[in-house]
Amino acid sequence: MFFDGPLAAIAEHAARHPDTLRDHYARLFDDIGRRDGKLRSLCDPTWEWLEGELNRISALLASGGGTGLAGVPIGVKDTIVVPGLPTQAGTQHDLGRILSLPPSPAVIALQQAGAVIVGKQATHQFGSSAGPAHTQSVRGADYFAGGSTVGGAVAVAAGFTHVALGTDGGGSVRKPAALAGVAGLRPRKGSISDEGQVNGTVFGQSTGLIAPSAQDIAMVLKRCPSLLTAPSNDLSSSRGNPTIGVPDISWMNVDAAVAATLRASAGWLARMGYKIVPTSLWYTEEAKRDFFLVVSFDNWMFHKPLMVEHSEIYRPDVARVMRMGEMIEPHEADAARYRLTEHRARFLDAAASEGLDMLLVPSVPWPDSHKNSASFQDLSAEAGRFGIIANIYDFDSFSVPVERDQTGRVLSVMLLALSSPLSQLLECALHVESRPPSAPSWFVRSRR
Repeated sequence: MFFDGPLAAIAEHAARHPDTLRDHYARLFDDIGRRDGKLRSLCDPTWEWLEGELNRISALLASGGGTGLAGVPIGVKDTIVVPGLPTQAGTQHDLGRILSLPPSPAVIALQQAGAVIVGKQATHQFGSSAGPAHTQSVRGADYFAGGSTVGGAVAVAAGFTHVALGTDGGGSVRKPAALAGVAGLRPRKGSISDEGQVNGTVFGQSTGLIAPSAQDIAMVLKRCPSLLTAPSNDLSSSRGNPTIGVPDISWMNVDAAVAATLRASAGWLARMGYKIVPTSLWYTEEAKRDFFLVVSFDNWMFHKPLMVEHSEIYRPDVARVMRMGEMIEPHEADAARYRLTEHRARFLDAAASEGLDMLLVPSVPWPDSHKNSASFQDLSAEAGRFGIIANIYDFDSFSVPVERDQTGRVLSVMLLALSSPLSQLLECALHVESRPPSAPSWFVRSRR
C-alpha cells in the first residue's frame, strides 16, 4: 500500500500528485474497516471526516502550503483536542466541550504542515491506564499492548496511520510503541505543546510521537518545525558523539533476548564512535515517591471539579485512581515538587561526575508479556521500570525498534538524554536504528 513507504516519500508524492490522495485514502479506509474491528485502535473513523480532511489538504496544497507532511496519515490520542472531533478520553462524553478545552496547537501545526488527521485513537479512560483500553496487541488478543497511547502504537504498527500524536506520563508513548515494534519519542515537557489536552497540566506528562521508525519521527520534526515549541530544541545543533552509560540490568527480571539486544546496540554505537561506559546511575526510591505524590495531587486537582459535576463519567476503578490525591495537602505537593527539582539536580550532578550525556536501557523488560501468564501483572508493572526515569527527571527519551527475533518479537532499546540536546538524541537514535539486524527484517508492519 502507498502509505507503507517512508514518510518523506509519502509527503513528496502527495505534494506532486495531490489528485491521487482520494484513491489512496479510500483504500486505507477500506483496510481500516476490514481489520480494525478486531484491533480497536481507532475511535470509529468516518469517511465524511476523511473527505473533509482531504478537501482541506487539497486547498492547502493549491495555495502553495502544506508540503512538509502533505497527505501523511496521522492519528491523535483521544485526550488531545482536534477541531471538529469529540474528545472523549475513553468515556462516552465530549470532554473537550465540557471542559472548554482549546484546540491543540500541536494538532494545528501538523494540519498546517499538510498532514491528514485520520481520526482519534483509543486510550484508557482519561489516559490513566487504570481501566481497559480494549485495544488488542498486534501480536494477538492474549498479549499486553502497553500504556495509554496504545491505540496510536497499534494503529501505526497496523498501517492505519503513519504517525501518532500521544502523551507520555510514565512511559505511555514509549512502552506501547516498543510492544508494537515501532518507534516512540517522549521529549521534555512542553517541547511539544501540552495545551488542548485532558490532563495536560499533570506533572511528568509530555506530548510525544510514534512512527514506524526513528527516521520517520526525525522527518516529522524536520518537516513540521512549528511542532516544537521550545527554543532549545534546535535540531541543527550538534555536540559530537556523547558518552553513553549502560546500567547493570543483571539483577532485574529482563528477558535474555532483550539483554542481548541491549549489549549488541551498545557495541554498535561504540563502533560508530560513541563512548560506552558501565554505570550504576538509577532513579532513587525517594524521587519515585515524590513523583507519584505530585502526579496524584495534579490528577486530583484536574478531576475534582469534573467529578463533582459529572461523576457518572467515571468508571469506578478510574475514580479510585483519581481520588488517590484527595488526601494530599497542597503544601505537601509543593514540597514534593520542590524536592523533585533537587532530585533532578543530584541525578545530573552524578551523571556529570561520570561524564555521562545519555543512558541506554531496554525499552521494556519483556517484549511479549502474555495475559495468561501467572506473572503477567508483575511483568506489566515492570514494563515501565526503565521509561519512568524520563518522567521523574524530565528527560528527552526515545524508544527505538532494533530487530525482530525468530519468534516474531520486536526487540527495542531506549535512549535517555541527560545533558544532550534533542538533536543529539535523534542522531543517536538513527545510529541505533542503522545497526544491521541479526535476524530478518527488524520492522515488518502487522498487516493482514
